[in-house]
Amino acid sequence: MNATSTGKSGDSRKALVTGACGFVGSHLVEHLIDAGWEVVATDLEASHRGEYYALREESDNDSMPEPSYFEANQGPREVEFVPADITESDQVDHLFDNRDSYDVVFHTASLYDYFADRVTLDRVNIIGGRNVATAANQSGVDQFVHWSTLGVVGGSSSEPEPIQEDASYNPHNRYGESKAEQERMLFELEAEEGLPVTVLRPAPIYGPRHMYGIYHLLYLYRRVGTGFIWPIYPRGRQLRFPSVHVTDLVRAAIYVTRYPKQTVGEVYHVTSNPIDQDELIEFITNALGLPQYRIPMPWPLYRFIANRLVETAEVLERRARRNDIRPKFPMSMAQYLTRDFWYVNDKLCNLGFEFEYADPREGLWEYITWCKERGLV
Repeated sequence: MNATSTGKSGDSRKALVTGACGFVGSHLVEHLIDAGWEVVATDLEASHRGEYYALREESDNDSMPEPSYFEANQGPREVEFVPADITESDQVDHLFDNRDSYDVVFHTASLYDYFADRVTLDRVNIIGGRNVATAANQSGVDQFVHWSTLGVVGGSSSEPEPIQEDASYNPHNRYGESKAEQERMLFELEAEEGLPVTVLRPAPIYGPRHMYGIYHLLYLYRRVGTGFIWPIYPRGRQLRFPSVHVTDLVRAAIYVTRYPKQTVGEVYHVTSNPIDQDELIEFITNALGLPQYRIPMPWPLYRFIANRLVETAEVLERRARRNDIRPKFPMSMAQYLTRDFWYVNDKLCNLGFEFEYADPREGLWEYITWCKERGLV
């Protein structure tokens, strides 16, 4: 790569990390500190987290795992932690007052909860995102690296080609809808006010400390105790599953700040190489030591069964929402039964980035081992 950064050298750069007590944010802070950055970290105070997340009761042991808060990870590290609610503009402004300007703002803060209502999602993701982006732009930040999701472009049920960064928005759930609107808002700020934004769209993320999303798969298969593997025929109909190790995601975020001339104004899909869903299930159940049953399926029959399961998930989620409890088979997981979530990482790799876990099985093996060692699966 012949490009050169217009920013400062790594050991003298300063960053603000929002959502620093989240799964991704806590890993990002660790990587930045290790790379020699000066870091200011911000997130909600733990006592205020219940205002946004529908927390399960401690007695509700059958509920699905929920997003975790890693406040303790910010304690002993060389980082200034400033609690703030990004939905409150005065609190956001305080993050930029009386401080040397940041070179980069990494905006990982988001209400990542598929069970949340749309009003609350928009309050955090859109209003909060606008507050942070506006303050960052007014302070003269060199780059605003924003966390989105591949869910904003959804998945395909019929297209023979992978989904690229220029695909139309096509979210399939409330969280994806909110994140799509968030992206639109940021690119409007870029066009109207010159916000130097770079958007990362990660695949479902996994790695140490992860207790939501992909962890649901491990959790469910362990509870069911059996792996049902459905190879679809013809094989060209087999659906794919995207994923990215948290280490690769935060490395990619730091990497794009090395080349602001090339990356500002751009969108990057951050995902390891795709894996067929039947291969994924076989790998996970093998790693968990579960018995397996292979049931070959012709595509028409699979599609019929999968559609019925999705309908069941919709009913269960509506019922769960009425009772204000988390569904045991959430729609966020059911959608993978009927859509091909096939994305490629060519654009990021063409920039010169190299994935440590290009084959997701390598990262998943490490992650499942981590979960086993802690009695989580």
